[in-house]
Amino acid sequence: MTPLETRKRLLVAESDLLRVQLSEDGERLKSAWDRSGVRARFWSGLVASLAVLMSGLSALRQNTSGDASKHASWGGRFLQGASLVSTLWLSWKRARGGSS
Repeated sequence: MTPLETRKRLLVAESDLLRVQLSEDGERLKSAWDRSGVRARFWSGLVASLAVLMSGLSALRQNTSGDASKHASWGGRFLQGASLVSTLWLSWKRARGGSS
């Protein structure tokens, strides 16, 4: 075998090794990207839930301030609270990856 043939075989072997390494790097990158997407969905869902909670609490607080004639009945408050809990529950399920 000539030195040229030896060099050619070494270059082909090196090329094969580099191809395998590139493939492994691509798999690791894809895995990291998928994990970051899960984290982003979790945090965005959590922030959305907190925003809904804050707006709901703000609305309830506004309804409780003022004079007594503006107060809602206990049934109205119950429905508002149930609506808030329902919205938070659906937001939390969506953030955790569940179906709504």
